[in-house]
Amino acid sequence: MIIDLETISGNLELVSDLCIVGSGAAGLAIATEMIQTRMSVVLVESGGREPEPPTQALYDVAISGLPHPGSTQGRFRILGGSTTRWGGQTLPLMPSDFEKREWVPHSGWPIAFEELRQYYERACRFLLLDHLNFDTDLFAYLRTRPPSFDREQLWYHFSKWSPKPNLREHYLPDIRTSNTCTLLLHANVTEVQLEEHQNRVASIQVRSLKGHRATLRAQAFVLCVGGIETARLLLANNKQAMTGIGNERGLVGRFFQDHPSAFVGWLNSSDQARTQRLFNVFHKRGVKYSVRCTATPKWQRKHKTLNVSMGATFDQADSTLQDAKDVYVAIRQGKFHPELLAKFLRAMRHPISVLLPAYYFALRRRSFAPGARIRIGLTSEQEPNPDSRILLSETTDALGMPRADVCWRLTDLTLHTIRQFARTLSEEFRQAGIGEIALEPWVLEDSSEWTNHVTDQYHHIGTARMHDSPSYGVVDRNCQVHGVSNLFIGSSAVFPTSGHSNPTLTIIALCIRLADRLRKRLEG
Repeated sequence: MIIDLETISGNLELVSDLCIVGSGAAGLAIATEMIQTRMSVVLVESGGREPEPPTQALYDVAISGLPHPGSTQGRFRILGGSTTRWGGQTLPLMPSDFEKREWVPHSGWPIAFEELRQYYERACRFLLLDHLNFDTDLFAYLRTRPPSFDREQLWYHFSKWSPKPNLREHYLPDIRTSNTCTLLLHANVTEVQLEEHQNRVASIQVRSLKGHRATLRAQAFVLCVGGIETARLLLANNKQAMTGIGNERGLVGRFFQDHPSAFVGWLNSSDQARTQRLFNVFHKRGVKYSVRCTATPKWQRKHKTLNVSMGATFDQADSTLQDAKDVYVAIRQGKFHPELLAKFLRAMRHPISVLLPAYYFALRRRSFAPGARIRIGLTSEQEPNPDSRILLSETTDALGMPRADVCWRLTDLTLHTIRQFARTLSEEFRQAGIGEIALEPWVLEDSSEWTNHVTDQYHHIGTARMHDSPSYGVVDRNCQVHGVSNLFIGSSAVFPTSGHSNPTLTIIALCIRLADRLRKRLEG
Protein backbone atom coordinates (compact mmCIF):
# COMPACT_ATOMS: atom_id res chain seq x y z
CA MET A 1 0.00 0.00 0.00
CA ILE A 2 1.20 3.54 -0.81
CA ILE A 3 0.10 6.68 1.07
CA ASP A 4 1.09 10.19 0.02
CA LEU A 5 1.23 12.42 3.10
CA GLU A 6 0.58 15.50 0.98
CA THR A 7 -2.92 14.17 0.23
CA ILE A 8 -3.81 13.42 3.85
CA SER A 9 -5.67 15.94 6.03
CA GLY A 10 -5.41 15.87 9.80
CA ASN A 11 -2.70 14.17 11.85
CA LEU A 12 -2.16 10.68 10.49
CA GLU A 13 -1.01 7.98 12.93
CA LEU A 14 0.54 4.71 11.76
CA VAL A 15 1.43 1.85 14.09
CA SER A 16 3.63 -1.02 12.90
CA ASP A 17 6.11 -3.62 14.01
CA LEU A 18 8.94 -1.94 12.09
CA CYS A 19 9.43 1.60 10.78
CA ILE A 20 12.14 2.12 8.14
CA VAL A 21 13.17 5.66 7.25
CA GLY A 22 14.56 5.90 3.71
CA SER A 23 13.66 4.01 0.52
CA GLY A 24 17.10 3.72 -1.09
CA ALA A 25 19.13 0.54 -1.36
CA ALA A 26 19.28 0.02 2.42
CA GLY A 27 15.60 0.64 3.13
CA LEU A 28 14.42 -1.44 0.18
CA ALA A 29 16.68 -4.34 1.21
CA ILE A 30 15.19 -4.48 4.70
CA ALA A 31 11.62 -3.89 3.52
CA THR A 32 11.75 -6.66 0.90
CA GLU A 33 13.11 -9.09 3.49
CA MET A 34 10.24 -8.21 5.84
CA ILE A 35 7.54 -8.52 3.16
CA GLN A 36 8.15 -12.27 3.34
CA THR A 37 6.96 -12.27 6.97
CA ARG A 38 3.70 -11.41 8.72
CA MET A 39 5.17 -8.33 10.40
CA SER A 40 3.78 -4.90 9.58
CA VAL A 41 6.23 -2.41 8.11
CA VAL A 42 6.06 1.32 7.40
CA LEU A 43 8.62 2.53 4.85
CA VAL A 44 9.08 6.31 5.04
CA GLU A 45 10.29 8.42 2.10
CA SER A 46 10.92 12.16 2.01
CA GLY A 47 10.26 12.51 -1.72
CA GLY A 48 7.78 11.31 -4.28
CA ARG A 49 8.05 9.40 -7.53
CA GLU A 50 9.58 12.29 -9.50
CA PRO A 51 12.37 14.77 -8.70
CA GLU A 52 11.09 17.82 -6.82
CA PRO A 53 13.47 20.80 -6.35
CA PRO A 54 11.93 21.98 -3.03
CA THR A 55 12.31 18.48 -1.56
CA GLN A 56 15.82 18.07 -2.95
CA ALA A 57 16.76 21.43 -1.40
CA LEU A 58 16.33 19.86 2.04
CA TYR A 59 19.72 18.24 1.32
CA ASP A 60 21.53 21.57 0.91
CA VAL A 61 24.55 21.79 3.22
CA ALA A 62 27.18 24.15 4.51
CA ILE A 63 30.82 23.30 3.73
CA SER A 64 33.45 24.10 6.34
CA GLY A 65 36.13 21.63 5.21
CA LEU A 66 37.47 20.56 1.83
CA PRO A 67 35.12 20.86 -1.17
CA HIS A 68 32.76 17.90 -1.16
CA PRO A 69 30.49 17.87 -4.25
CA GLY A 70 28.83 14.59 -3.28
CA SER A 71 27.18 16.23 -0.25
CA THR A 72 24.55 17.56 -2.62
CA GLN A 73 25.19 16.00 -6.03
CA GLY A 74 25.32 12.45 -4.68
CA ARG A 75 22.15 12.41 -2.58
CA PHE A 76 18.55 12.32 -3.82
CA ARG A 77 15.34 12.75 -1.82
CA ILE A 78 13.09 10.66 -4.04
CA LEU A 79 11.46 7.25 -3.94
CA GLY A 80 14.38 4.87 -4.48
CA GLY A 81 16.94 7.37 -3.18
CA SER A 82 20.34 7.48 -4.84
CA THR A 83 19.69 4.18 -6.62
CA THR A 84 17.60 6.17 -9.09
CA ARG A 85 20.86 7.76 -10.29
CA TRP A 86 23.79 5.45 -9.49
CA GLY A 87 25.42 3.23 -12.10
CA GLY A 88 25.09 0.00 -10.10
CA GLN A 89 28.77 -0.76 -9.38
CA THR A 90 29.29 -3.33 -6.62
CA LEU A 91 32.31 -4.79 -4.87
CA PRO A 92 32.69 -6.32 -1.39
CA LEU A 93 35.17 -5.13 1.17
CA MET A 94 38.34 -7.20 1.52
CA PRO A 95 38.90 -9.43 4.61
CA SER A 96 41.83 -7.23 5.63
CA ASP A 97 39.54 -4.18 5.73
CA PHE A 98 37.89 -5.59 8.85
CA GLU A 99 41.19 -6.05 10.71
CA LYS A 100 42.93 -3.64 13.02
CA ARG A 101 46.05 -2.20 11.37
CA GLU A 102 48.51 -0.53 13.73
CA TRP A 103 49.48 2.08 11.11
CA VAL A 104 45.83 3.09 10.51
CA PRO A 105 44.42 4.81 13.61
CA HIS A 106 40.88 3.81 14.62
CA SER A 107 40.87 0.82 12.22
CA GLY A 108 39.21 -2.53 12.90
CA TRP A 109 35.61 -3.73 12.88
CA PRO A 110 33.93 -5.67 15.71
CA ILE A 111 32.85 -8.25 13.11
CA ALA A 112 34.97 -10.22 10.62
CA PHE A 113 34.57 -10.62 6.88
CA GLU A 114 33.41 -14.22 7.35
CA GLU A 115 30.37 -13.02 9.26
CA LEU A 116 29.27 -11.08 6.18
CA ARG A 117 30.13 -13.69 3.54
CA GLN A 118 26.65 -15.25 3.31
CA TYR A 119 25.06 -11.80 3.34
CA TYR A 120 27.27 -10.65 0.47
CA GLU A 121 25.86 -13.59 -1.51
CA ARG A 122 22.31 -12.55 -0.66
CA ALA A 123 23.13 -8.91 -1.47
CA CYS A 124 24.30 -9.98 -4.93
CA ARG A 125 20.99 -11.78 -5.48
CA PHE A 126 19.13 -8.65 -4.34
CA LEU A 127 21.03 -6.69 -7.02
CA LEU A 128 20.28 -9.41 -9.61
CA LEU A 129 23.95 -10.35 -9.89
CA ASP A 130 25.64 -13.72 -10.34
CA HIS A 131 27.09 -15.78 -7.48
CA LEU A 132 30.63 -15.88 -8.91
CA ASN A 133 33.52 -14.46 -6.91
CA PHE A 134 35.16 -11.26 -8.06
CA ASP A 135 38.38 -12.70 -9.49
CA THR A 136 39.15 -16.37 -10.25
CA ASP A 137 35.57 -17.41 -11.11
CA LEU A 138 35.30 -14.48 -13.50
CA PHE A 139 38.59 -15.25 -15.23
CA ALA A 140 37.00 -18.43 -16.55
CA TYR A 141 33.53 -16.97 -17.03
CA LEU A 142 34.82 -13.98 -19.03
CA ARG A 143 37.54 -16.01 -20.76
CA THR A 144 40.38 -13.76 -19.74
CA ARG A 145 43.65 -13.99 -17.87
CA PRO A 146 45.25 -11.41 -15.57
CA PRO A 147 48.46 -9.68 -16.65
CA SER A 148 51.80 -10.90 -15.31
CA PHE A 149 51.77 -8.62 -12.29
CA ASP A 150 53.55 -9.51 -9.05
CA ARG A 151 50.59 -11.00 -7.21
CA GLU A 152 52.13 -10.14 -3.86
CA GLN A 153 51.74 -6.48 -4.81
CA LEU A 154 48.77 -6.18 -7.18
CA TRP A 155 45.41 -7.93 -7.22
CA TYR A 156 43.71 -7.93 -10.64
CA HIS A 157 39.95 -8.41 -10.17
CA PHE A 158 36.54 -7.03 -11.15
CA SER A 159 33.61 -5.04 -9.91
CA LYS A 160 30.12 -6.01 -11.07
CA TRP A 161 27.38 -3.64 -12.22
CA SER A 162 23.76 -4.43 -11.40
CA PRO A 163 21.72 -4.93 -14.60
CA LYS A 164 18.81 -3.05 -12.98
CA PRO A 165 20.37 -0.38 -10.74
CA ASN A 166 17.12 1.57 -10.32
CA LEU A 167 15.98 -0.76 -7.55
CA ARG A 168 12.57 0.75 -7.03
CA GLU A 169 11.53 -0.33 -10.52
CA HIS A 170 12.17 -3.94 -9.56
CA TYR A 171 10.93 -3.99 -5.96
CA LEU A 172 8.16 -1.37 -5.83
CA PRO A 173 5.49 -3.72 -7.27
CA ASP A 174 5.95 -6.07 -4.29
CA ILE A 175 5.56 -3.17 -1.87
CA ARG A 176 2.54 -1.78 -3.71
CA THR A 177 0.67 -5.10 -3.51
CA SER A 178 1.82 -6.06 -0.01
CA ASN A 179 -0.76 -6.41 2.74
CA THR A 180 1.84 -5.82 5.44
CA CYS A 181 4.02 -3.00 4.05
CA THR A 182 2.94 0.65 3.82
CA LEU A 183 5.03 3.14 1.85
CA LEU A 184 4.58 6.72 3.08
CA LEU A 185 5.67 9.40 0.58
CA HIS A 186 6.54 13.09 1.18
CA ALA A 187 7.23 12.33 4.85
CA ASN A 188 10.24 14.16 6.29
CA VAL A 189 11.47 13.21 9.76
CA THR A 190 11.37 16.27 12.02
CA GLU A 191 11.51 14.68 15.47
CA VAL A 192 12.56 11.40 17.04
CA GLN A 193 10.74 11.17 20.38
CA LEU A 194 12.29 9.06 23.12
CA GLU A 195 10.51 7.43 26.02
CA GLU A 196 10.91 8.88 29.51
CA HIS A 197 14.21 7.13 30.30
CA GLN A 198 15.55 7.86 26.81
CA ASN A 199 16.44 4.22 26.22
CA ARG A 200 13.78 3.60 23.56
CA VAL A 201 12.21 5.49 20.69
CA ALA A 202 8.52 6.10 21.36
CA SER A 203 7.62 7.59 17.99
CA ILE A 204 8.85 9.52 14.99
CA GLN A 205 7.18 12.70 13.81
CA VAL A 206 7.13 13.37 10.06
CA ARG A 207 5.91 16.31 8.05
CA SER A 208 5.38 17.17 4.39
CA LEU A 209 6.47 20.47 2.88
CA LYS A 210 2.77 21.41 2.73
CA GLY A 211 2.58 21.06 6.51
CA HIS A 212 0.74 17.74 6.74
CA ARG A 213 1.89 15.68 9.70
CA ALA A 214 2.01 12.07 10.84
CA THR A 215 3.06 10.18 13.95
CA LEU A 216 4.75 6.82 13.44
CA ARG A 217 4.90 4.28 16.26
CA ALA A 218 6.70 0.95 16.03
CA GLN A 219 8.46 -1.73 18.00
CA ALA A 220 11.69 -0.94 16.16
CA PHE A 221 13.00 1.88 13.97
CA VAL A 222 15.77 1.82 11.35
CA LEU A 223 17.35 4.95 9.87
CA CYS A 224 18.42 4.19 6.29
CA VAL A 225 19.23 7.73 5.23
CA GLY A 226 22.98 7.73 4.46
CA GLY A 227 26.07 8.91 6.27
CA ILE A 228 25.35 12.65 6.22
CA GLU A 229 21.62 12.60 6.99
CA THR A 230 22.06 9.99 9.75
CA ALA A 231 24.41 12.34 11.61
CA ARG A 232 22.13 15.33 11.02
CA LEU A 233 19.04 13.56 12.38
CA LEU A 234 20.79 12.22 15.46
CA LEU A 235 22.46 15.54 16.28
CA ALA A 236 19.37 17.66 15.58
CA ASN A 237 17.19 15.64 17.96
CA ASN A 238 18.64 17.29 21.04
CA LYS A 239 15.56 18.37 22.99
CA GLN A 240 15.55 15.29 25.21
CA ALA A 241 19.14 14.09 24.77
CA MET A 242 20.99 17.39 25.07
CA THR A 243 23.91 16.49 22.77
CA GLY A 244 21.78 14.49 20.35
CA ILE A 245 20.61 10.89 20.24
CA GLY A 246 23.47 8.39 20.62
CA ASN A 247 25.95 11.22 21.09
CA GLU A 248 26.78 11.03 24.80
CA ARG A 249 30.48 10.57 23.92
CA GLY A 250 30.47 13.14 21.14
CA LEU A 251 31.03 10.56 18.39
CA VAL A 252 28.02 11.17 16.15
CA GLY A 253 29.16 12.81 12.92
CA ARG A 254 32.86 12.20 13.54
CA PHE A 255 35.11 9.97 11.38
CA PHE A 256 33.36 11.16 8.22
CA GLN A 257 34.96 9.34 5.30
CA ASP A 258 34.62 9.17 1.55
CA HIS A 259 36.85 7.60 -1.10
CA PRO A 260 39.45 10.22 -2.09
CA SER A 261 40.05 9.77 -5.79
CA ALA A 262 42.49 11.29 -8.26
CA PHE A 263 43.80 10.87 -11.78
CA VAL A 264 47.52 10.20 -11.46
CA GLY A 265 48.72 9.81 -15.03
CA TRP A 266 48.32 8.61 -18.62
CA LEU A 267 49.24 5.17 -19.90
CA ASN A 268 51.38 5.16 -23.03
CA SER A 269 51.18 1.79 -24.77
CA SER A 270 52.41 0.58 -28.15
CA ASP A 271 49.73 -2.14 -28.20
CA GLN A 272 46.42 -0.42 -27.55
CA ALA A 273 44.32 -3.43 -28.53
CA ARG A 274 46.04 -5.55 -25.85
CA THR A 275 45.69 -2.79 -23.28
CA GLN A 276 41.97 -2.47 -23.93
CA ARG A 277 41.57 -6.25 -23.71
CA LEU A 278 43.15 -6.11 -20.25
CA PHE A 279 41.45 -3.02 -18.83
CA ASN A 280 38.31 -2.08 -20.74
CA VAL A 281 34.84 -3.22 -19.72
CA PHE A 282 33.50 -6.79 -20.12
CA HIS A 283 29.81 -7.51 -20.85
CA LYS A 284 27.97 -10.78 -20.40
CA ARG A 285 24.27 -11.63 -20.03
CA GLY A 286 23.30 -8.04 -19.31
CA VAL A 287 25.94 -7.51 -16.61
CA LYS A 288 28.93 -5.20 -16.93
CA TYR A 289 32.28 -6.08 -15.31
CA SER A 290 34.94 -3.42 -14.69
CA VAL A 291 38.61 -4.18 -14.11
CA ARG A 292 40.25 -3.11 -10.86
CA CYS A 293 43.91 -3.39 -9.82
CA THR A 294 44.19 -3.21 -6.05
CA ALA A 295 47.02 -3.08 -3.54
CA THR A 296 47.36 -6.42 -1.74
CA PRO A 297 47.27 -6.52 2.08
CA LYS A 298 50.95 -7.52 2.01
CA TRP A 299 51.85 -4.42 -0.04
CA GLN A 300 49.78 -2.22 2.30
CA ARG A 301 51.60 -3.60 5.36
CA LYS A 302 55.01 -3.16 3.73
CA HIS A 303 54.41 0.47 2.75
CA LYS A 304 52.15 1.33 5.72
CA THR A 305 49.35 2.61 3.49
CA LEU A 306 45.60 2.63 3.29
CA ASN A 307 43.75 0.34 0.89
CA VAL A 308 43.82 1.66 -2.67
CA SER A 309 42.69 0.57 -6.13
CA MET A 310 43.20 1.55 -9.77
CA GLY A 311 40.75 1.89 -12.61
CA ALA A 312 41.38 2.90 -16.23
CA THR A 313 39.20 5.23 -18.30
CA PHE A 314 39.37 5.56 -22.05
CA ASP A 315 39.15 9.17 -23.21
CA GLN A 316 38.41 9.95 -26.83
CA ALA A 317 39.13 13.28 -28.49
CA ASP A 318 35.82 13.39 -30.34
CA SER A 319 32.27 12.50 -29.32
CA THR A 320 31.53 10.06 -32.18
CA LEU A 321 31.20 6.98 -29.99
CA GLN A 322 29.16 8.81 -27.35
CA ASP A 323 26.84 10.15 -30.05
CA ALA A 324 26.29 6.60 -31.32
CA LYS A 325 25.63 5.35 -27.78
CA ASP A 326 23.09 8.11 -27.16
CA VAL A 327 21.23 7.24 -30.37
CA TYR A 328 21.27 3.50 -29.52
CA VAL A 329 19.95 4.06 -25.99
CA ALA A 330 17.23 6.42 -27.18
CA ILE A 331 16.04 3.90 -29.78
CA ARG A 332 15.93 1.11 -27.19
CA GLN A 333 13.99 3.31 -24.76
CA GLY A 334 11.69 4.72 -27.45
CA LYS A 335 12.69 8.29 -26.55
CA PHE A 336 13.20 10.54 -29.57
CA HIS A 337 14.14 14.22 -29.62
CA PRO A 338 15.53 16.64 -32.27
CA GLU A 339 19.15 16.38 -31.03
CA LEU A 340 19.23 12.68 -31.94
CA LEU A 341 19.26 13.39 -35.68
CA ALA A 342 22.29 15.67 -35.32
CA LYS A 343 24.07 13.04 -33.22
CA PHE A 344 23.26 10.34 -35.76
CA LEU A 345 24.65 12.42 -38.64
CA ARG A 346 27.83 13.24 -36.70
CA ALA A 347 28.37 9.56 -35.91
CA MET A 348 27.94 8.55 -39.55
CA ARG A 349 30.79 10.86 -40.60
CA HIS A 350 33.21 8.52 -38.78
CA PRO A 351 31.85 5.00 -39.43
CA ILE A 352 34.98 3.15 -38.24
CA SER A 353 34.71 4.83 -34.84
CA VAL A 354 31.18 3.41 -34.61
CA LEU A 355 31.47 0.04 -36.34
CA LEU A 356 34.61 -1.15 -34.57
CA PRO A 357 33.16 -0.73 -31.04
CA ALA A 358 29.92 -2.32 -32.27
CA TYR A 359 31.90 -5.32 -33.55
CA TYR A 360 33.72 -5.73 -30.22
CA PHE A 361 30.49 -5.45 -28.26
CA ALA A 362 28.40 -7.75 -30.47
CA LEU A 363 30.95 -10.53 -31.04
CA ARG A 364 33.41 -10.24 -28.16
CA ARG A 365 31.16 -8.70 -25.48
CA ARG A 366 33.77 -6.03 -24.81
CA SER A 367 33.92 -2.27 -24.78
CA PHE A 368 36.41 -0.79 -27.21
CA ALA A 369 37.28 2.89 -27.72
CA PRO A 370 39.28 3.48 -30.94
CA GLY A 371 42.14 5.94 -30.55
CA ALA A 372 41.41 6.58 -26.89
CA ARG A 373 43.93 7.92 -24.43
CA ILE A 374 44.10 5.74 -21.31
CA ARG A 375 43.79 7.64 -18.08
CA ILE A 376 44.86 6.06 -14.78
CA GLY A 377 42.77 6.88 -11.72
CA LEU A 378 43.16 5.81 -8.10
CA THR A 379 40.48 5.38 -5.46
CA SER A 380 41.82 5.32 -1.91
CA GLU A 381 40.51 4.39 1.47
CA GLN A 382 40.38 7.37 3.83
CA GLU A 383 41.96 7.30 7.26
CA PRO A 384 39.25 7.44 9.96
CA ASN A 385 39.84 10.94 11.31
CA PRO A 386 37.71 12.28 14.20
CA ASP A 387 38.24 15.83 12.93
CA SER A 388 36.60 14.94 9.60
CA ARG A 389 32.98 15.26 10.59
CA ILE A 390 29.37 16.27 10.07
CA LEU A 391 28.18 19.12 12.26
CA LEU A 392 24.99 21.16 12.46
CA SER A 393 24.90 24.44 10.58
CA GLU A 394 23.38 27.59 12.05
CA THR A 395 21.06 27.79 9.03
CA THR A 396 17.84 25.81 8.80
CA ASP A 397 15.85 24.22 5.99
CA ALA A 398 12.22 24.76 4.97
CA LEU A 399 11.09 22.48 7.80
CA GLY A 400 13.08 24.35 10.43
CA MET A 401 15.66 21.59 10.77
CA PRO A 402 19.35 22.59 11.07
CA ARG A 403 21.25 21.91 7.86
CA ALA A 404 24.32 19.70 7.89
CA ASP A 405 27.75 21.30 7.95
CA VAL A 406 30.20 19.05 6.08
CA CYS A 407 33.76 19.30 7.35
CA TRP A 408 35.64 16.80 5.16
CA ARG A 409 39.33 16.54 6.02
CA LEU A 410 42.10 14.38 4.63
CA THR A 411 45.38 13.41 6.24
CA ASP A 412 48.85 12.93 4.78
CA LEU A 413 48.29 9.17 4.92
CA THR A 414 46.03 9.56 1.87
CA LEU A 415 48.78 11.38 -0.05
CA HIS A 416 51.35 8.78 1.02
CA THR A 417 49.03 6.00 -0.19
CA ILE A 418 48.36 7.57 -3.59
CA ARG A 419 52.02 8.35 -4.24
CA GLN A 420 53.33 4.95 -3.20
CA PHE A 421 50.73 3.04 -5.19
CA ALA A 422 51.14 5.20 -8.29
CA ARG A 423 54.87 4.43 -8.30
CA THR A 424 54.23 0.72 -7.81
CA LEU A 425 51.70 0.67 -10.66
CA SER A 426 54.16 2.43 -12.92
CA GLU A 427 56.83 -0.18 -12.24
CA GLU A 428 54.45 -3.13 -12.52
CA PHE A 429 53.02 -1.93 -15.85
CA ARG A 430 56.54 -1.48 -17.20
CA GLN A 431 57.70 -4.93 -16.08
CA ALA A 432 54.55 -6.60 -17.44
CA GLY A 433 55.21 -5.03 -20.86
CA ILE A 434 51.92 -3.11 -20.82
CA GLY A 435 53.36 0.36 -21.21
CA GLU A 436 54.66 3.42 -19.40
CA ILE A 437 52.52 5.48 -17.02
CA ALA A 438 53.39 9.17 -17.33
CA LEU A 439 52.66 10.28 -13.77
CA GLU A 440 51.29 13.73 -13.05
CA PRO A 441 53.81 16.18 -11.51
CA TRP A 442 51.92 16.51 -8.23
CA VAL A 443 52.29 12.76 -7.67
CA LEU A 444 56.08 12.99 -7.96
CA GLU A 445 56.74 16.30 -6.22
CA ASP A 446 55.99 17.50 -2.70
CA SER A 447 53.16 20.01 -2.75
CA SER A 448 50.94 21.55 -0.12
CA GLU A 449 48.21 21.79 -2.78
CA TRP A 450 47.77 18.05 -3.35
CA THR A 451 44.17 18.11 -2.09
CA ASN A 452 43.28 20.24 -5.15
CA HIS A 453 43.80 17.11 -7.26
CA VAL A 454 41.58 14.90 -5.11
CA THR A 455 37.81 14.62 -5.18
CA ASP A 456 35.16 12.56 -3.41
CA GLN A 457 33.17 9.63 -4.82
CA TYR A 458 29.75 10.45 -3.26
CA HIS A 459 30.36 7.74 -0.62
CA HIS A 460 29.37 8.98 2.85
CA ILE A 461 30.87 6.74 5.49
CA GLY A 462 31.65 6.42 9.19
CA THR A 463 29.52 9.03 10.96
CA ALA A 464 27.81 6.51 13.28
CA ARG A 465 30.63 3.99 13.46
CA MET A 466 30.29 0.44 14.74
CA HIS A 467 32.09 -0.61 17.94
CA ASP A 468 31.29 -2.97 20.81
CA SER A 469 31.96 -0.16 23.32
CA PRO A 470 29.84 3.03 23.44
CA SER A 471 33.07 4.85 24.29
CA TYR A 472 34.35 4.26 20.75
CA GLY A 473 31.26 3.80 18.59
CA VAL A 474 27.70 4.99 18.02
CA VAL A 475 26.20 1.56 17.19
CA ASP A 476 27.06 -1.95 18.31
CA ARG A 477 27.94 -4.90 16.07
CA ASN A 478 24.23 -5.37 15.30
CA CYS A 479 23.82 -1.75 14.16
CA GLN A 480 21.80 -0.81 17.26
CA VAL A 481 22.42 2.68 18.63
CA HIS A 482 24.15 2.29 21.99
CA GLY A 483 21.72 3.01 24.81
CA VAL A 484 18.59 3.09 22.61
CA SER A 485 17.29 -0.46 22.43
CA ASN A 486 14.94 -0.15 19.44
CA LEU A 487 16.85 2.28 17.17
CA PHE A 488 19.09 0.94 14.40
CA ILE A 489 21.21 2.43 11.61
CA GLY A 490 21.20 0.88 8.14
CA SER A 491 23.81 2.68 6.04
CA SER A 492 27.53 3.14 5.47
CA ALA A 493 27.41 5.52 8.43
CA VAL A 494 28.19 2.44 10.56
CA PHE A 495 31.39 1.45 8.69
CA PRO A 496 34.45 1.92 10.95
CA THR A 497 36.67 1.95 7.84
CA SER A 498 35.87 2.20 4.15
CA GLY A 499 38.36 0.03 2.24
CA HIS A 500 38.63 0.99 -1.43
CA SER A 501 35.32 -0.62 -2.46
CA ASN A 502 32.10 1.05 -3.49
CA PRO A 503 29.98 0.77 -0.32
CA THR A 504 26.54 -0.24 -1.64
CA LEU A 505 27.05 -4.01 -1.65
CA THR A 506 28.29 -3.93 1.95
CA ILE A 507 25.41 -1.64 2.96
CA ILE A 508 22.91 -4.14 1.55
CA ALA A 509 24.72 -7.09 3.15
CA LEU A 510 24.63 -5.40 6.56
CA CYS A 511 20.95 -4.51 6.11
CA ILE A 512 19.96 -8.07 5.18
CA ARG A 513 21.90 -9.24 8.25
CA LEU A 514 20.02 -6.65 10.32
CA ALA A 515 16.70 -7.77 8.84
CA ASP A 516 17.39 -11.36 9.96
CA ARG A 517 18.02 -10.16 13.51
CA LEU A 518 14.98 -7.89 13.57
CA ARG A 519 12.79 -10.71 12.32
CA LYS A 520 13.88 -12.98 15.17
CA ARG A 521 13.53 -10.19 17.70
CA LEU A 522 10.10 -9.01 16.61
CA GLU A 523 8.65 -12.44 16.01
CA GLY A 524 9.99 -13.67 19.34
